[in-house]
Amino acid sequence: MNLDANVMTEYFYDDKKKAIILHRYPAEECVFCSGKQQIIYFKKFHICKSCIQSLPALQVFIERIERERAKEIQEIKVSKRRKQALDRLHQAMKENPEASQKELAKLTGFSEAWVSKLLRNM
Repeated sequence: MNLDANVMTEYFYDDKKKAIILHRYPAEECVFCSGKQQIIYFKKFHICKSCIQSLPALQVFIERIERERAKEIQEIKVSKRRKQALDRLHQAMKENPEASQKELAKLTGFSEAWVSKLLRNM
């Protein structure tokens, strides 16, 4: 577990899972180089300034990974039922471009809340 005597940890016992859970408190050292000079806490990680300055080279790679993850999550969220509902709503919007959200709900047979949620997902 990569623990030594100076690592702060806390232990829990989960009755449901019947497991011991170990929580390791992050050390104030750089995640990348383990340096302890000029440390900044960023998104749950400690990073030194020299590593932050070298991150622009990795930025393209990180952005690509984030886009791929977002795309996977978005693909998972669009179920068959939701896709059909989106298609019905899109068709109703084409036929009635001036219709309000309330009118679209009546035309499609959906609740106003569901129409609102579908519109946010378009």
